[in-house]
Amino acid sequence: MTIEQMKERLQGTLKPKRYIHSLGVCDTAVRLAKLYGADEEKAYLAGLLHDCAKCFDNETQTEMCRKYGVELTEDDILCPPVIHAPLGAAVARAEYGIEDKEILRAIALHTTGGKDMTALDKIIYISDMIEPSREYPGVEELRRAAENGLDSAILLSLRRTLEFNLAKNKIIHPDTITAWNSLIII
Repeated sequence: MTIEQMKERLQGTLKPKRYIHSLGVCDTAVRLAKLYGADEEKAYLAGLLHDCAKCFDNETQTEMCRKYGVELTEDDILCPPVIHAPLGAAVARAEYGIEDKEILRAIALHTTGGKDMTALDKIIYISDMIEPSREYPGVEELRRAAENGLDSAILLSLRRTLEFNLAKNKIIHPDTITAWNSLIII
């Protein structure tokens, strides 16, 4: 499948705002890949497709996980907003023809992070949070941090995620804690 075919398909499945977000993530990812010496083509594809399963409701996502053999943990089920990430990796492979394991891993980790994140994993994670259409308190600080160091930007974004979930008494996905610990131990 060509890039243009991928874009057409995404535009047909995602809401307009989500499609614009996906384009912003892929552009931001390419810019950060240049800055940090990561593969720009992989960053583009992972950024473009990172939310390819976001258009489905929770029930459909769960059904699709069964269809594609995506095993959900109890924590995933308790935290449904993260399911689109591992499902997105499966959809990117089955429906968009992506076979590259680095791209698929970056898609799968873009909501929670994880252990021993690669540069590409980090780039997609932070690009999702700072792409140009994102507007929330503190986003400018994250954008500046992303220009000054990938690990420090990831730590800042993880800290914000942890603080947000703690303040709202929400579940914190264990992969997010693992991502934090993995970066702190380095």
